[in-house]
Amino acid sequence: MSISSKLVYELNPPKLLTEDSFNITDLETRMTTFLGRASILSPLVRGLHITDSVLGIPRVSSIAAASILKNVGIKVDLSCSLRISDRNLIAVLQFLSEAIRNKIESILILKGDAPFSGPSFSKPTATEILKIVSFYGINDYIKLYLSFPSKIIRTGSLETKLNIRPYGLVTQSISSLTDLGQIIDLTKPHGIHVIPCIMCPSDKNRSSASKIGLDWSEYVKDPVQFISEAAKMSEKVIMSSPNSFDDGVKLLKSLNENIL
Repeated sequence: MSISSKLVYELNPPKLLTEDSFNITDLETRMTTFLGRASILSPLVRGLHITDSVLGIPRVSSIAAASILKNVGIKVDLSCSLRISDRNLIAVLQFLSEAIRNKIESILILKGDAPFSGPSFSKPTATEILKIVSFYGINDYIKLYLSFPSKIIRTGSLETKLNIRPYGLVTQSISSLTDLGQIIDLTKPHGIHVIPCIMCPSDKNRSSASKIGLDWSEYVKDPVQFISEAAKMSEKVIMSSPNSFDDGVKLLKSLNENIL
C-alpha cells in the first residue's frame, strides 16, 4: 500500500490583508497560488488539512477555502481547523453547519492564537465546545477532533478530553515515535483515533521548529522512515512545512516512493 493513502498535508489559505490594507487583486493572486499548490499536492496525498488564521493573522476562512477547492475539482479528503479564540457559539454552529453542507470530512476544534486585533473569547474551551455541539448531535454528521500535546503530560484537561470522547486527537508536532506510541496506548481503550503532526525537517523550517520547541534530531537524518513508521501506527499523518512549500513537496515525493 502506498504511503500516500495515509498522508495529509497542512495548507494555509490566503492572507486577507496586504500590509495594513485589503486589496482584492492581491487576494486573487494569493488564491491562485493556493489553488495551484493544492493541485500539486492532491496526487501525492490522501487529504489536505486547511488551517484557520494561524497566529491570529486573518486569512480566508478554512471552510470557505475548502469549499473553493471542492468547486475547482480537488478530489482528496478535506479537513479544516476551527479556531474558537475569536468565535462565539453562534459562529461555531454556523461554521460546523457549513462544513457538513459542504461534505468536509472532519474538523479540528482548537483554541488558536489570539486574534491580531480585538478581544479573544476565553470561554468556553475547545473541549467544552465539543461537548456542546455533540449535545446538539453535530458529531453524528462530521468527525470532530481536538488538539493534543506531542507527548503525554498528566493533567486534568487531558482526562477531560478523553472523557468527552472526540472522534480523534490531532497531536502537536511530534519528535518521538515512543511518545506517539504512548499516546495511542492511552487513547485506544477510549476508542479515540490519533493523528500525529510531523514537520518537514528542512533548514527553512528551523525557525518554526524552534518557536514551538520541536527537537527533530530523532528523524532529521531519515524523515521518510520516521513518517512511514508513524503512518503504520496511525490512521493518518498530517505533514507540515510552514516555511517552504518546495521542501514539503520534495519530502512528499520521497514518501510516495516508499511502500508501507
